[in-house]
Amino acid sequence: MKNEDELNQSQQQQQQPDQEAQRVNQQTVQQPQQELADNGPESLVDELGIYDIYEPIADLNGKIFCTAGRDAPVAEFLDDYLIMHPPQLPFYETGPEEEFVLLVDDRGIVLNELGEAKRIPTAKYRGYPIYYFGEQKEGTLKHYAAVLADDQNLYFIFDESGERLTTDAIYKLRNKSVNGEISKFPGLHSNLDDSSMEDDRIDASTMVDTDFSPD
Repeated sequence: MKNEDELNQSQQQQQQPDQEAQRVNQQTVQQPQQELADNGPESLVDELGIYDIYEPIADLNGKIFCTAGRDAPVAEFLDDYLIMHPPQLPFYETGPEEEFVLLVDDRGIVLNELGEAKRIPTAKYRGYPIYYFGEQKEGTLKHYAAVLADDQNLYFIFDESGERLTTDAIYKLRNKSVNGEISKFPGLHSNLDDSSMEDDRIDASTMVDTDFSPD
């Protein structure tokens, strides 16, 4: 016959599987509840299927994105600029907006973050420096370029079709030049070439207002 200690030990051994099964069942019930509680919107990197740095480009609903990994910001490519998105948050088509204020001086030249006239480094037209003008090409964020002459007047530069050059075009020409002088390229002309044409000089007071506010 079993003594009292052996009976108690046998009962404890029988209770352990029952308790373990109860604990597993409880976890099974709690796990879906926890998953439902944590099941928020999918993060952008998961939505794009980004898991490492070896496939940095992804697309979503016709939009192109690029990132250096799951923890890096995600860049959305647009026609004229990039939008940076946090990787661990869901993708929102319309998020917080930031309004940019464009500062120009009395001549119509764009001012940089230090309040200085924004110049295209080393670029010259007939030896004169070239600056960012406050007016932008319609439908873009590209600024027109303007030459600042000794008389402190600004002059646009035109291509052979009569279109005013933007700053991005000046950068390309400067990079192709020997010393930054772009007037040597064929097809370019400016009213600076004939400074007697005062009526064609740029009047900053007639400059088209530039709006940087998002649509």
